[in-house]
Amino acid sequence: MYTSAAFAQPVESAETSGTLRADPAAGPAVSPVAGPVSSWSRRISSPWYVTVPVVLPDGRTGTQTFVEWADSRGQAREEAIRKAATPDALRHRRNAVIVLADQVTVEPWRRPAWW
Repeated sequence: MYTSAAFAQPVESAETSGTLRADPAAGPAVSPVAGPVSSWSRRISSPWYVTVPVVLPDGRTGTQTFVEWADSRGQAREEAIRKAATPDALRHRRNAVIVLADQVTVEPWRRPAWW
């Protein structure tokens, strides 16, 4: 449910603050972009595999892998570490503790062979 006045008004009556053009030199706008959508910018990110080492309560070691959409390796690493600290991630890895002293590996996502 949207409560914003910008969503309640029809597109024709909304203030147009941006345009979408196929080609800047082509002339008139192809389609107006109205309301809050005009302030959005498309972020180009790519998927990354982030593997975080963990230690189970009985002393065994393992890993938890996250697929993160980010603009850089560092950003993917930070987001995976943040998600690894959530209660859902802790429950998923059966209360294993994150070992940040070990290296967290970040690799570009590759299409699996079976895909």
